[in-house]
Amino acid sequence: MGDDTSQHETFMRLLAQHEPSVRAYIRGGVPSAQDVTEVMQEVSLVAWRKFGELEDAEVGFGPWLCVIARYEILKYRQTQARDRLVLSDDLVEKIVTEAQEEGGAAQDQWLSALDLCLGKLPTRKRELVERAYQPGASIQDLAGEMNKKPNAAYQELRRIRQVLAKCIESTVAAH
Repeated sequence: MGDDTSQHETFMRLLAQHEPSVRAYIRGGVPSAQDVTEVMQEVSLVAWRKFGELEDAEVGFGPWLCVIARYEILKYRQTQARDRLVLSDDLVEKIVTEAQEEGGAAQDQWLSALDLCLGKLPTRKRELVERAYQPGASIQDLAGEMNKKPNAAYQELRRIRQVLAKCIESTVAAH
């Protein structure tokens, strides 16, 4: 692909060109802007390490970057799942796949459905979900606030997540 300087310049140009769409793709799979930034950093590092393996960077860089992002989203979610509430892998996979296939419109549709469905929850449950998604929130902290054991808090959040998932799927299917 040429010398290191031209390879670096090509990589940086392509990364700058595709970063906004990859960030939007990542946003479909992680709960906050801070998480998007963290995952995007990992995507960039992995992409740079493997850039020499890409055959036709000018044509395939964007989709290749999205494949890396998909794996980094899953890896990030696995590390966060130990102590934070996250959407189910199936639901995230569906959101990310829809966003990849249909672009930003599908992601906007899912996010709109999520907002609508959150609005349908009783206030206490909606506030619980919102607290669970705050940066640094953990099941242990939420359990303490709820005066419950961590497993009981997790089970309640899991039930709320299931209700949200069904509501999102039916809302998206209706449109």
